[in-house]
Amino acid sequence: MTNAYLIHGTSTRDDDWFPWLEEAAAPQIQLNRLWLPEPFNPERQAWDQAVDDQIPVQDGLTLVAHSLGCLTAVRFVARHDLHDVRLLLVGAFDRPLPQYPTLTDFILPRPDYTQVRPKVSRATVIVAKDDPIAPYRQGIAMASDLEAKLIVQETGGHFLTSDGFRKFPLALTELDRLSK
Repeated sequence: MTNAYLIHGTSTRDDDWFPWLEEAAAPQIQLNRLWLPEPFNPERQAWDQAVDDQIPVQDGLTLVAHSLGCLTAVRFVARHDLHDVRLLLVGAFDRPLPQYPTLTDFILPRPDYTQVRPKVSRATVIVAKDDPIAPYRQGIAMASDLEAKLIVQETGGHFLTSDGFRKFPLALTELDRLSK
C-alpha cells in the first residue's frame, strides 16, 4: 500500500472530489486528506506548519494538491531534503490572482523550481481552459517549471463541486500512475 497526502486549497478536506478520491484509491493507496487552518483566510506560515506536522519527511512521497494547495505542496518539497517525490497538481497556479488580492502575500515569493525539480521524479498538472479562478496558463507554466506531464482540458472550471466535480476519475487515473 502507498501512502499519499492531499493538500486542499481554499476549501476543506471534506469538499469537492477529495473524499471520493480517498475512497476510490483505497486499498492500494491510502490518501490522507490534510487539515489546514483557516482555509478561507489562509496564512502561509500556518499552512506550512500544518503540512509539516501532518506529512512525514521521507523519500518517495506522493502529494495530491488542489488550487492554493499546489503552491503549498511545492513549497513543502522545496523546504525539505526529499527525493523521488510524486506530485499531482490540479488547478495549479503560483502567481498573484488579480481578482483575489488578499492571497498575494500567501503566493509571493514564487518557489525556486531549480531546487524543487531535482526532488520530483514524476508529476502531473491538470488544468482547464475555462478556469474562472486560476488562469490555466499559470498551470502550464508550473508544469513546465516542474517538467511535469500536462493535461489541459477544454472544460472543468476550477475542479470544484460547483463545476460538477464530486468525483474526478482523471485524478484517480493519474494518482494510480504516479504512485507506481
